[in-house]
Amino acid sequence: MASRVVKGGFALTQYLNASKQPEPLFGDIQKHVLEKAMGPSGRAQDVLHPSEMVKPDWCHRAAFHRLRLGAEHPDRQKPNFTRENVFAEGHRTHDKWQQWLVEMNRLAGDWHCLNCDETFWWDERPEQCHACAANRRCLEYAEVPLNAHPLRIGGKADGYAPRENALIEIKTLGLGSLRFERPEFLARYEVETEEFGKLPDLTRLWRDFRRPLSSAVRQTQLYMYLAKHFEDLEVDRCIFFYDFKNTQETKSFTVAYSESFSEPLIEAAEIITDCVLADVAPLCNVNGRVGCASCLEFK
Repeated sequence: MASRVVKGGFALTQYLNASKQPEPLFGDIQKHVLEKAMGPSGRAQDVLHPSEMVKPDWCHRAAFHRLRLGAEHPDRQKPNFTRENVFAEGHRTHDKWQQWLVEMNRLAGDWHCLNCDETFWWDERPEQCHACAANRRCLEYAEVPLNAHPLRIGGKADGYAPRENALIEIKTLGLGSLRFERPEFLARYEVETEEFGKLPDLTRLWRDFRRPLSSAVRQTQLYMYLAKHFEDLEVDRCIFFYDFKNTQETKSFTVAYSESFSEPLIEAAEIITDCVLADVAPLCNVNGRVGCASCLEFK
């Protein structure tokens, strides 16, 4: 079987570093993970992703180019083993919470049949595939599709609890997330040690973590808008389940739906969609005619 080709640059450096590990098997695992990450992401390129739309620096012009070309953004994050390990741990956390809700018959959404590859919606755990009648051991939960096809918006929520009229979002919290999104909060709990310098007081930090990170709240507000207006789901809130990576403790938060938050994003999606149909790029909303780093990458 032909070996995979690893392109040069940052990716090649990471791959070669894995080859230098003192334990060969550990190095082989790293190379295997990096090879998988270097392939196509599998992320749809012909839709606007809510996770991108809610970012403060979301560039309408860059979104136009990506939709028009159907290609991944040139500035896609470069793979490294640590990041892929974080992603894998996040997937395991999702699986755990979703499985508990499935066992309680409290989770609705799409179900994917491993036998016939069909996907269908069901309001609780189905006993068999609705296409080929394979038993439920062949079925896996495929989350909640949230699409606004006329606006080319597409995403997925982690779950939907019909009895609660709530979307479900499952998150892991680590020091890296706090360092990026709420550095002032993290700094409040750092204590000076003689041997290791500044270290966070994890007990007090987790005790005082009382609301979801703002990026997650923005994204779920848009998810709820899509659920109500385009997917005909009864939704008035989002329930967050948080796992604290450092101690494995958990918390839950509830965020109420606010219609007004998503309206400017929906208007922007309408403009971008119209521009794609007319094949005329919109102005960069971040830096006007000059353009920003995001849309200039497409030149």
